[in-house]
Order: sequence, then C-alpha cells, then structure tokens
Amino acid sequence: MSTVNANQPSGPYPAGQHIIPPARPSSPATAEFRLNHLMLRIKDPEKSMRFYNDCFGLHVVFIFNAGPWTIYYLGPRDVTIASLGTSKGLLELYHIPADSALLYTSGNDYANAPSGIGFGHIGFTVPDVAKALQRMKYFGYEVIKPLDEAKESQMGIPLEEMEGREVVEGYKHVFRQLAFVQDPDGYWVELVPQIVRPPGDG
Repeated sequence: MSTVNANQPSGPYPAGQHIIPPARPSSPATAEFRLNHLMLRIKDPEKSMRFYNDCFGLHVVFIFNAGPWTIYYLGPRDVTIASLGTSKGLLELYHIPADSALLYTSGNDYANAPSGIGFGHIGFTVPDVAKALQRMKYFGYEVIKPLDEAKESQMGIPLEEMEGREVVEGYKHVFRQLAFVQDPDGYWVELVPQIVRPPGDG
C-alpha cells in the first residue's frame, strides 16, 4: 500500500540545498519511541573509557559480563540504570576477547573493508570545537580532520567514487566548522558546534 508522505519527498534533490519537509504526523503507536544508543565493538576497555569518559564527559552506567564478552554502557552523568529505557545519548561498548586478532574497520575505511561499508561515525555537539580539540590532543588522540578544512579526502568517501563530481560549497562551509578525531579502535568521532554558522557569517 503506497501513500504520499510529505515528510519523505521524492528525489532527485538539488545539490547544495537542505530539503526541510514538514514534520511527520504524530503516531500514537510510536509516540514514545526514541533513539537510545549506538553499539561499538572495542579492543581495550581502559583505552575506550579514557576516550569516551575523560574526553567527552560520559560515565559508566553499568558493566555486565555476559560470559564471552563484557558490555560497558556509557551515558550522560544524570543517567542511571533505572532510567536507561527512557534516556538518550547512550553508548554501548562490547569487549569481545576472542576478537583480539580480528580487524575492526571504520565505516570510512574503504581500503580495509572490501566486503562492505556501513557505520560512519559518532557525533557529539560541543560548545567550542577548538577547545574540545585541544582536550583531545592533550589526551593524546589523533585529530583526523581539523577545523577550517574541507578536503574531499577527509569526508569518508572514496575519491574514485566521486566520478569527477565536486562537493558543493554549502556542505564544505559546514564541514569547515566541525572536526573529527579517532577513538582507540579507529572509529571516527565528530565534534559539531552547537550553533553552525550560516554562509557569510564569519
């Protein structure tokens, strides 16, 4: 059964423009649904806790040894195990000792994941991206995309797939205002300003 949904307009979409459809109509069946968490597999819990807790201010809500693996659930400091089901912004980390020799690949690493690409990055909004980057560097983490740069090679897309098409300036303007660092397992973590400047503003 096909219906017209104004919240999902058909393409093609013009390059360099935000398409902002009207809000999806409310649905009693899904009114309480929320995106709750993302899950990543990790190699070294101590390194991952240092990155996500010390650098980004999350805290460990609980640790659960499932036998073959251990789960570390992280979230904002006001989250407790009792409030997990209604919380947002949670990160579930799986440490699987049997995976010690297995290569985990970022969804942006096309060269090392020929079987398929999926997950791209985790995004955190921060009040000041430059200060947040200073914090990441202080803790010894690699900045893979600094502020004020917008190179296609930093966008997690294989250049050969672009077929001579150029990324539009509107996207590059936003991209210059954000940064990326890598966590201990090579996952990309995006730092986004709480307010993105429109073109022509600074």
